[in-house]
Amino acid sequence: MTARFLGGGAERKSWLCRTGRRITSILSTLLWFSATHFGLPLMHQTTCAIVPAAGRGLRMGMNTPKQFLKLSGQSVVARTVEALAAAPFLSGLFLVVPEDFLPAAREIADSMATRLRPGCEITILAGGVLRQDSVFNALSRLPADCQWVLIHDGVRPFVSKDLLKRTLRGASHTGACIAALPATDTVKRVRGESVLETLPRDEIWLVQTPQVFRRDLLLEAYEEARRQGWEVTDDASLVERLGYSVTVVSGERTNIKLTTPEDLEWAAWRLSRFPHPGEGRGPERTERTEGTQKTGFGILAE
Repeated sequence: MTARFLGGGAERKSWLCRTGRRITSILSTLLWFSATHFGLPLMHQTTCAIVPAAGRGLRMGMNTPKQFLKLSGQSVVARTVEALAAAPFLSGLFLVVPEDFLPAAREIADSMATRLRPGCEITILAGGVLRQDSVFNALSRLPADCQWVLIHDGVRPFVSKDLLKRTLRGASHTGACIAALPATDTVKRVRGESVLETLPRDEIWLVQTPQVFRRDLLLEAYEEARRQGWEVTDDASLVERLGYSVTVVSGERTNIKLTTPEDLEWAAWRLSRFPHPGEGRGPERTERTEGTQKTGFGILAE
């Protein structure tokens, strides 16, 4: 053991950094457990949102990235930012976009400046090659007092305040929480044109955003991913690889990721009926709330 850590300065320094982050993580867990269970509501802890919107959206089949396509007169990503800005517990939003769309993103931020709560600002950043590069760029720019990080896709404009709040609440138990929906169709694993196996549907959940993490935990996961060269399609996957538990809360069927022209058509129809964020969720609201209660999540102060 001694030879391993004294054999090279770089290796020893890396081990010390990882150990330090683990100790910080344990102390943070104790602090947030105490805060959650002994009176300090999560709403009073600093939470920042990262909105990755730097992809090109090739599946949409258009020249303009899908997040900047107009949806009933307003860009998709502007509607997403507007929905997030309505959450009273967010202290800041970090919008990550393609470098050549930085001016368009700044126009969105400027147009919303008068509607943001005092102290809540939108920061515009250029994205990286991969989604996780874009998220890491934003993670590196978060303010020092940010304790929680909420990540939400830039092309999910119909997220509700209720789902945002429930995901933050779920994260208080393990430091990580995702929104997801149980699969309703039969799920098969396929290679080429052949079925390999049928998966147990009761264990399959379709993952959405928001996803909420303790900042130190998420940063540890991203730094390890960069060292190991991991590539994943969602942020929770990195946290899982480190062995941490991830809580799940019920998502919303209207919280879809706009990916195809048919999705845009549905979104336009929905806005024609329910023009305000959070409207039109119908009886699903009760079902989701009951599902959350069954898992024993705590309660955020209003």
